Amino acid sequence: MSNSKIRTDYKLPEINSEVSLETIKEICEVYDLPEIWKKIEKDPPAKPFVSDGCSMWPDITSGISIYEACFLHDLKYWCGFPGEDVARLKADAELMIDVSRIRDSVKMAEIMFHGVRVGGTEHLKQAFSWGFGRF
Repeated sequence: MSNSKIRTDYKLPEINSEVSLETIKEICEVYDLPEIWKKIEKDPPAKPFVSDGCSMWPDITSGISIYEACFLHDLKYWCGFPGEDVARLKADAELMIDVSRIRDSVKMAEIMFHGVRVGGTEHLKQAFSWGFGRF
């Protein structure tokens, strides 16, 4: 999403719903994420993609939804491979940028960035960890 603008004209799948590869391809096209689609198309994760929204964080704060940013972050985490430290850092930085754009504020975005850096490590092997679609 940080490559493009926030999309109010596109409806992402509902929270906790399984998303088909066909829909993921469309999302990658809409949000200009060709590198993410190439990774998925070449080697799709074994587990189906489901976004829980903003893991351990509210999807709506002060009446503003940040679900879009969290959904795209989840997509990047789902298809990640072990050891992709730079790709993970990029995904986390994009989340921070996207949340700051949506909220027009950096404070919450920075807190979220630090949270995903600590809590999203692949070594935890949680439903919100880097590469969660592959373990």
